[in-house]
Amino acid sequence: MLHRNAALVALGAFLLLSFAIAVTVALPLMQEELYAADEATPQYSELALKGKQIYQREGCFYCHTQQVRTIPNDAAFQGPNKRPSRPSDYANDNPVLLGTERTGPDLKFVGDRLPSKDWHIGHLKNPRAYDPRSIMPSYAHLPEEELEALAEYLVSLRDWSVKPLQQPERLADLTEADLPEEFRSLQNPFAGDLQGAVAIAEPIIAQSCVACHGPDLRGKQLTEKVRSADLYERSQARSEQFLYWAITVGSKLGMPGWERSLSEEQRWALATYIKNIQQIRP
Repeated sequence: MLHRNAALVALGAFLLLSFAIAVTVALPLMQEELYAADEATPQYSELALKGKQIYQREGCFYCHTQQVRTIPNDAAFQGPNKRPSRPSDYANDNPVLLGTERTGPDLKFVGDRLPSKDWHIGHLKNPRAYDPRSIMPSYAHLPEEELEALAEYLVSLRDWSVKPLQQPERLADLTEADLPEEFRSLQNPFAGDLQGAVAIAEPIIAQSCVACHGPDLRGKQLTEKVRSADLYERSQARSEQFLYWAITVGSKLGMPGWERSLSEEQRWALATYIKNIQQIRP
């Protein structure tokens, strides 16, 4: 009797496991529309595929995931449409590098947040120049062609249904005459409300700006080619509209664009803060 009961329990467990596999694995595999490529699926060039091989070889997936979940903690890593990753995002990936540890940030939509290859190459060479708190190792030992390939792969990790940010080469070379027409007539919502702008801007500056612009916000050398801006100088030479545009789009050789990471209100608060920085931080 005991043996018979044990056999029934084993059979029941086997059937339950088989049912679970059928529901969670087999049935989804039969629904190709769930994971078929669509307009948002990354398209990898030959150089990007080489970069992916380097990403695997160097073990980047041990510290970086490529899976954005629906939980609040993942909101900062969502794509430009404020969405988590979905099966179709991996249609052109073999293997899929989901990762298991998130020591560093998720990279599934890093190409939307940071679309500049030059930024990535500089960061790969010297992570602590961009963030003194970073524990990421330097990859300055890699040949330039491998750094180029790895950066190409990283900027390919984006939502391809959304047009990438159009960034100028260097913001330092531009003047008010270069400000796009659509930004010239924008009205600052913090006009007459400097205190409100400071309340919003200061936490963002502490978290996202000090690392590159320095604790005094007077700029610092990031790489041989890139020095971050002295925000005191920028405050005198640029209008609030120019500062808002610069914060929004960033540049290829320096600052990342914040259009997809910060709200309009937050970007205007930063522009207002920088414009009045000598009054706020004399």
